[in-house]
Amino acid sequence: MNGVHDMGGMHGFGSVDVGDDAQFHADWERAVYAMDKLARARGLNNLDEKRHAIERIEPATYLGSTYFQRWLAALETLLVEKGELSETELREAIEEPPEAVPERSDPGLTEKARAAFERSADYERPGDEPQLSVGDPVRVRNDHPEGHTRCPRYVRRAAGEITTVHGVHVFPDANAHGEERAEPLYTVGFPATELWGPDAEDDDDVIHVDLWEPYLELRGGDDE
Repeated sequence: MNGVHDMGGMHGFGSVDVGDDAQFHADWERAVYAMDKLARARGLNNLDEKRHAIERIEPATYLGSTYFQRWLAALETLLVEKGELSETELREAIEEPPEAVPERSDPGLTEKARAAFERSADYERPGDEPQLSVGDPVRVRNDHPEGHTRCPRYVRRAAGEITTVHGVHVFPDANAHGEERAEPLYTVGFPATELWGPDAEDDDDVIHVDLWEPYLELRGGDDE
């Protein structure tokens, strides 16, 4: 979907602030990270559903929120949508926070959460063989889906070349809406001038973007 979250290539936001090296800046951020992992371990949501929930944050709120504030807002949205919480329960908890967090013992869930923390993400799946090869000239389709997509706006309509074939992986556009579908994944190289115009700082720079096959179309010899 198009939204303020898709900031790549947008004018007026200045350089990217990489911040400091600290992963967490407050204990509540650690708690949000843990709750996100627990929800994933219970099968309440997946990574792409979380990303789609973040994308649906109201633009002014999104821009005024920190990284983990966005995670928390997305988690609240998904827990309500999945029926784990009601909007009334959430609102009451925000308006009148409990004096102490209720204690609960669930060894099985604890083991699932520990495994989720230790397990590396693996989104490769069996599926149809990739139709494109290294060196193929491609153009990114100019699609503007209403739902989630991992195809950034700044590469749409741009011409590039396949530099790596990664096999078949979970397609985020479908996964964000509860459909696990596998599609071939590639890295596409784009000349800097193709994306940023003739004023690109270095004409020889190449920008590499990971893109799924449905985003791409093969470029013919006259399509320059």
